[in-house]
Amino acid sequence: MIDQTLDSALEAGIRPLVTGTPWRALIGKISRVPFWGLLLLTAGCASTTLFQSNFDSTPINQPPAHAQAVGTATVEGSVLVAALPDTPSVRGVRFDPISTPNSPTALHCDLLQHPADGTYVFSTLLFLPSKSGGIVTISFDRAPAIVSPVTKSKVAFSGGQQFMHLDFLSDSVRIDDDASTTFGKFPRDQVFIVQVTLNINASPSADIVLSGAGASGQAHRNLSSGLLPNALQFGAVRIWTVLTADNQTFYAANIVATRKQ
Repeated sequence: MIDQTLDSALEAGIRPLVTGTPWRALIGKISRVPFWGLLLLTAGCASTTLFQSNFDSTPINQPPAHAQAVGTATVEGSVLVAALPDTPSVRGVRFDPISTPNSPTALHCDLLQHPADGTYVFSTLLFLPSKSGGIVTISFDRAPAIVSPVTKSKVAFSGGQQFMHLDFLSDSVRIDDDASTTFGKFPRDQVFIVQVTLNINASPSADIVLSGAGASGQAHRNLSSGLLPNALQFGAVRIWTVLTADNQTFYAANIVATRKQ
């Protein structure tokens, strides 16, 4: 069974784990978030970090280093370290428009370990300019994340590796290409937070929260049991765009994935 419901973030017990010195530069922006959004920024129970981005040591306009603070990163297409447009003190990565039709621009975030079932929390900051178009996708993949050879369409590029993905449309989010799951809202030209809590077990599910300046929305998703083998081998998160229509530049920063103890 696959379904989606909207729940309060506090009822779901979801707390984004956006960490690191650059995050403190955004405190002024986050202060505009409603009180419940502030609560989401507090860490919950003990956790193990499986991926954490660190772009500070890489020069601007260079691809991110393979070795990150925790875990590794690999890129396809033009993915370069850059300052966030509205927060120059925060470094992230800039995804440039695809260079050839149906070729991906992707950042593969490979987890340090693949401990199978458990509760995982992924969070990132996104910045989508208003002059951009198309779809930005965050996929949750089995390990290894990279699909070879480079494929020619979104469906083929998934390569049977993913067990869930989020599409960021013009101002809302769609889950697994299912129009009935579209939820929430997010602003263009402002940083906002995306958090996904994955419950990987015999009945896998996901809780998704959008927060930050102008962003809001929560959704619950029961994952297809047919994708359980992929979910049990969760080992990577992919931020990407691939179609010719996805002719846009966008930014991601403070990418973190943890596993609750």
